[in-house]
Amino acid sequence: MANFIQRIVSGEVSLEQYSNTEKELLAYKILEDLPLTSILKLKEELKGKVIKQSRKVLGKIVHKDSDIPIPNLEVELWDRDPFGLNDYLGSGVTNKHGEFEIFYDPSLAGFGDVPDLDFKIFDVPQTLIIEGKTVKKRNLIEVVKGAENVTQEVYDFGTVQLSFYEYDPEYSLFPYALPNSIRHDFVPEALAITLQSVAKYGKTMNELIQRNRITPNQPSYDEIQKSFPETLTLILEKEGKGYTRSDEFFGEKMLNGFNPLILKKDKNNPSLYTTSFNGEKFDLTGKIDLPNYKVKFELKNDQLLPIEITLQFREDNNTKPNPQMKQSQTYTPADGKKWLQAKRVVRGTHLGVLGEVKGHLAQCHFDMEQYAIALLRNVRKNPLRDLLYPHLKEVVHINKFGRKILMDAQEGFFAKLEPMFINPDMLQWVRSCMGTYDWTDWRPRTPLCESHTFAKLGNLCWELISTHVDSFFATNHDEIVRNWDEIFRFSEELVQHSVPYLTLSMEQVDDGDEWYDLNEIQHSSNPRREINGEVKAVRPITSSEQPTVQDIENLKQVVRYVIYQCTFWHTWIHNEHNPEFVELKYGGLLRNGSMGDEEDEKVLCDRQAASIIVAVSHMLTNFKYGYILKNEDGDVPSQLIELFKSKKPEFEKLGYDLNNLRSRINS
Repeated sequence: MANFIQRIVSGEVSLEQYSNTEKELLAYKILEDLPLTSILKLKEELKGKVIKQSRKVLGKIVHKDSDIPIPNLEVELWDRDPFGLNDYLGSGVTNKHGEFEIFYDPSLAGFGDVPDLDFKIFDVPQTLIIEGKTVKKRNLIEVVKGAENVTQEVYDFGTVQLSFYEYDPEYSLFPYALPNSIRHDFVPEALAITLQSVAKYGKTMNELIQRNRITPNQPSYDEIQKSFPETLTLILEKEGKGYTRSDEFFGEKMLNGFNPLILKKDKNNPSLYTTSFNGEKFDLTGKIDLPNYKVKFELKNDQLLPIEITLQFREDNNTKPNPQMKQSQTYTPADGKKWLQAKRVVRGTHLGVLGEVKGHLAQCHFDMEQYAIALLRNVRKNPLRDLLYPHLKEVVHINKFGRKILMDAQEGFFAKLEPMFINPDMLQWVRSCMGTYDWTDWRPRTPLCESHTFAKLGNLCWELISTHVDSFFATNHDEIVRNWDEIFRFSEELVQHSVPYLTLSMEQVDDGDEWYDLNEIQHSSNPRREINGEVKAVRPITSSEQPTVQDIENLKQVVRYVIYQCTFWHTWIHNEHNPEFVELKYGGLLRNGSMGDEEDEKVLCDRQAASIIVAVSHMLTNFKYGYILKNEDGDVPSQLIELFKSKKPEFEKLGYDLNNLRSRINS
C-alpha cells in the first residue's frame, strides 16, 4: 500500500482511471492502513525533505507459555493521543531473537506534543476478496501501552510476553490452542453462516428436548426425524424399500461411504477381507453400547459383500474398561432378521462412534490443528505460509467453536444430558488415534477393486496436489531455503508437542490379519525422536536451519499430507456424514444390547440424545463456505484451482462434483 501511495503522490498513477465509488473505497483503505501523519511524512520524503530520526525504542516479544522468542512480527510505534487521534512514528520487524528497534522523529507527534508511546504488533496480512477485488487485510494482534511524555533518546519496552497461539495446558492430551491466544478469527462470512446453522437447528433441538421433558414418551422417533431435512437413506428407501439395508449397500458404503474402510486380509482365507472394532478398553456411560465386532467380506462381481459378522457384548451393567464379556455370536445372511440386526449394530458403531471420533475428529480436526498451531506460531516470511495458510487458517477456530457449543460443562449441547451419552474416553481415544498418524511415506490407499471410487478419487486428488506442491517449490525454492530457520522451528514444535507413538489405537487389536494396503498405515523405517522418555508420533522434517535435499523432500511430503487431509479427506467425511448417519433407525447409536428390530425403541438411544445427535449433525455439516473452485476468500492459489478444473471430466466420470471440494477445515 505504501508503494502504491508513493506512485499516486509522484503522479505515476492517476486516479482518473477510477470511478467515484472505487476512489471512495481506495480512500477508505488508505485511511484504514496508514494514518494521516504517515501520508504527510511520505509527501515530505517525496519532496526531498529529510526527516530526522533522532530517537529509538526497543523491546523483545516472546511467547507467554514458554518465553520462546517470536521472530518476524511487524511492529509499529505510535504516539498515543486523546480521542484516538494517534500519530504514527515508525515501524520495524522482530529478529530471530524476538527483538526489535524502531527509530523515530518525536516531532511527528505534533507541535508541542511530547510522545506518549504505544506499539502495535501485527501478524502476516490475510488475503480476502472485498467488492470483487483481492485485498490484504492487516491482522492486528495487540497494542502494548508504553510510558507518557517520553523524552529519553532510547526507550525500552522490555520483554513483552505475548499470548499467541499458546498450547492449552488443560488439554495436554494432544496439541490444542488456548482459546484466548488465537489471534485471528473466522472469515466474517464463514462465521455468519456457522452461527446461522447453529441457531436454526439448535432451536429445533431445544423444542424437541423441552417437549420430551414435559412428556417422557414424546416426541416419537419419527417426529424427531421429520423435524430435520430428509436424509439420503430415507430418500433411497422411498425409491426401493429395503435397498439401504441390503448386503450390496452395506458393502458399498463400507468401501465408499462415510468413513470408508481400509480393509485387512483374513489370515485364514486371504481371498476374504475383514474389519474389526474392539470396545473393551473404553469407559462407558451406559447410554450407548460399544460392542466388539468383526465383519468378513468377499469380493464378488466387483462388489464388496458381507458374509459373516461376529458380535460380542459386555455383561449387563459392565461399563468400566476390560469388562466381563458375554459369549460371542456369529451371524450370516442365512440368519434373516438377526443378520439385519447385526448389520445395524456394526453401522451404528462404525458411523456414529468410529467415524465421528477417529475419522472426523482425530484424523481431520485435531491432527491438522497441531500443524496449524506450529505454522501460525512460526512461519511468516517463508513461502510455506502462503502455501498452507488457506487450508489451515480456520481449523483452530472450528475446534474452539465445537468444544464450546458441544462440550462446555455449562453451555454445551452435550451438557443437556445427564450423564453424557458420549464416550467419556473420547479425548483419550483421539490421543491414541493421533499416536498412529504421521506424514512420512503417507499416500492414499490403493483401489481394492474397480468399484473402489473413494480410493480412485483420493489418488487423483493426491496426484494434483503433488503437481501443485512440486511447482510451488520449484518457483519458490530460494526463498524457502533462505527462510529455513522458520521451517526448523515449525518442525521442532511439531515433534515437541506430538503425542506418543502407538502401533494401535484404543479400538484396535492385533488379530493376525494383515492390511491389504499400507499406504495410509504407519510403515516407515525412518527414526522417530524420543523426548522425555516418549517416542513421538510425528517425525521431524529437518534437524538444522540449513536444509539438505532430503529435508526439502520431507517438507514437500508434509505439505501434500496436510493439503490432502484438509481438502479431500475432510470434504469426503464431512459431506457423506448426513447421508448415512442421520437416519436414526439406519445408523443411529444403539443401547440395551443393540440387537433389535428397527421398530424396537428400547435399543434406540433416548429421545433427548436422538434430538441432539441429529441436530448437531445438521448444524455442523450444513455449512457451505470455503470451497477450492469458488475461492471465496481469494487465497487459494490459481494454479491449484486450474489443476483441478483440468481434471473435471475425470472427477465427473467417477461421480464426483468438484464444486463440493472444500479448501479447508472450518466445519
